[in-house]
Amino acid sequence: MIYLTTKEVADIRNCSERHIQAGVTSGMINAQIIMANNNRKKYLIPLNELTDAEQLKYYKSHAIPIPKDLLPERKSERPHKEFDEFSATQREEIAEWIRILNAWDEYCATSKLQKVPATEKFVQLQKVANPDLNISKGILYRKKKALKVDDLAGLLDNRGSWKKGTSSIPEEVWQCFLSFYLDEAQHPIQACYEYTEMWIKREAPQLLPLPAYASFYRKVQTAIPKPVEIMGRQGMKAFRDRCAPYIRRTYEGMASNEWWIADNHTFDVQTKGENGSIHRLYLTAFFDARSGIFTGCYVTDAPSSQATLIALRKGIVKYGIPENIYVDNGREFLTFDVGGLGHRLKKSQKDKF
Repeated sequence: MIYLTTKEVADIRNCSERHIQAGVTSGMINAQIIMANNNRKKYLIPLNELTDAEQLKYYKSHAIPIPKDLLPERKSERPHKEFDEFSATQREEIAEWIRILNAWDEYCATSKLQKVPATEKFVQLQKVANPDLNISKGILYRKKKALKVDDLAGLLDNRGSWKKGTSSIPEEVWQCFLSFYLDEAQHPIQACYEYTEMWIKREAPQLLPLPAYASFYRKVQTAIPKPVEIMGRQGMKAFRDRCAPYIRRTYEGMASNEWWIADNHTFDVQTKGENGSIHRLYLTAFFDARSGIFTGCYVTDAPSSQATLIALRKGIVKYGIPENIYVDNGREFLTFDVGGLGHRLKKSQKDKF
């Protein structure tokens, strides 16, 4: 990957460097940010962020061999393939690009901008909506041309397909990197890369030099299962809340008054008591699981078994006696007045076992 400074991009586009810097800070131009020796930010812009013509200009000015995909396209020699001849994954990718190209045409037709700035805006919107999508103005035009001649294979991204599933990062280095990355301190990828390099220098210098930072960044995006990343970086509670298997509660088979659910809610207001003390009020309420209506409620300055019983009584007087009550492990719900001893035993009783 070739990176250019903002000055180099400005020279290629015949504009001011300030204009390019403004494009980077506004998000219109993707760039990596590094700290220079004078502790100032330095922007490095990937070459593929430029149009095909601008990339050609760079290659020619630096006497660098021009990549094949930027050379003038010759007549395709690959055999024509029908849609049904592609694999299921390839058909999904083709359908997705057809959808994007149609959306591009519609966006340009309805936009008040001219086609070139409208296309640039569309590319930026797609990058926000689909961060994993490899898209640029040049790619859009190439895909559009392939679709126009019914070359469905031209809609596929086959870059690196021959080495898919492989990595240049040694396994020992990767495991060391994971020990820093899968930590609840949530170190950034760049910091984990630096920590790994320091550890390898001390413990396994024969593995130096490390692959580039971009290799670690790509592997983090593709090789770490999301549940593993959440458990390692955010903890077991986040894993259980977001990734662990769960049983979905269904309400269709319930009847009204079959299950009442009780809970407390703290109001976002403060009140002053008779003695001048400031406190917040709480709502103790029951609601019917099937219908979702509040059956009984009571406002108090401190949740207690008495508040629970008052709210329950109000609900029973108005709607009748429920078959079951569902509560959490709050002390106001598990006191003797509401549920007996439940699973809590007195200290004298624990000693008997």
